[in-house]
Amino acid sequence: MSRPVLRPVLAVTALLGLLLGGAPARAQGAGYLVPAPAKDAVQAKPKYECDAPDAPVITLDTQSKYRQDDARRATIDEEAEEAYSEAVEPLRAYGKTLARIANAYVKSSPKNTAAAACALTWLDHWASAKAMADLRSRQAHFNLGQALAGFALAYLQVRQAPGLDEEQKKRVEAWLKALGRQVADAKDVGKGVSGRNNHRYWAGLSATAAGIASGDRRLTEWGLDSARIGLAQVTPDGTLPLEMNRGKRARDYHVFAAEPLVATAELAHAQGVDLYAEHGGALSRLVNRVVESLDDPSFFEKATGTPQEPYSGDGTVPPHRIAWLEIHENRHPSPKAEAILSAKRPVASSGIGGNTTLLFHDED
Repeated sequence: MSRPVLRPVLAVTALLGLLLGGAPARAQGAGYLVPAPAKDAVQAKPKYECDAPDAPVITLDTQSKYRQDDARRATIDEEAEEAYSEAVEPLRAYGKTLARIANAYVKSSPKNTAAAACALTWLDHWASAKAMADLRSRQAHFNLGQALAGFALAYLQVRQAPGLDEEQKKRVEAWLKALGRQVADAKDVGKGVSGRNNHRYWAGLSATAAGIASGDRRLTEWGLDSARIGLAQVTPDGTLPLEMNRGKRARDYHVFAAEPLVATAELAHAQGVDLYAEHGGALSRLVNRVVESLDDPSFFEKATGTPQEPYSGDGTVPPHRIAWLEIHENRHPSPKAEAILSAKRPVASSGIGGNTTLLFHDED
């Protein structure tokens, strides 16, 4: 992987903020970078049940769930989907449980340090086994590009807890760094659409989070630049051309693409970089387009010339699909976004740190 020279804007912007007394606004909730609690806010003998960590997924060889004869990758092959779901279920289950444990630490008052230790143990169990080191397909690399974000964001929530085992932290940080570089290397040598669409944005979020967690500034910068690749493509009407190409799933893939872009922008904000403002506020244009389409897909139907895939169940967007909207709403409030969220809270997605209502709205 090429190692870009660190952008001076990262340090300069942060320094200017300090000089001007303009530190980034604190989120209403704890945010991703949870500070260490004061001594009187630490529970001396916390009661916390910590189950044994899931078996590490070391080798992964997944294939796409979409029909290969569909150029838009919009039609699901039922047999392929079944095989895909079976292969990734252990990875998903681990990520969901890890996020819940990390969230338990954030939510506890006084701070339940046993929950933080449990999350670290879960991470160390996979780190010690070198989980996700043997990826045997392009799709498996995509899966890592999405899953790693959840691992690193869970770690960021607990790493400042007092009394954590320093050797475990070192192993976990080295593992996150190695996986982050693995994600970046795969994208740097890859060609085609995957280097510019939602795959790249998820890889960027994973690299940013893993870079911050491990102190790797170059990895963090690679992740921020990955988000910029997406932001640079947002049109004046708030769409992403490569996601528009998904036909009947164009709306769905705009929702999916917005998730890592918003989460990366939040991490960047804490580093003194305002991705929210770049490219003329491109991120908010994208978010506003998505929000308008959640209960009315007519824009995407007209633009693509095809009806959009409806949401299952009651026909409204599932809470986990809009967990990222909680982050954006905290920075850029919108009456329509608030109305959608208020009907769905708490919203959570393990890929972006779990319960974002807890982390960014402080109301669960």
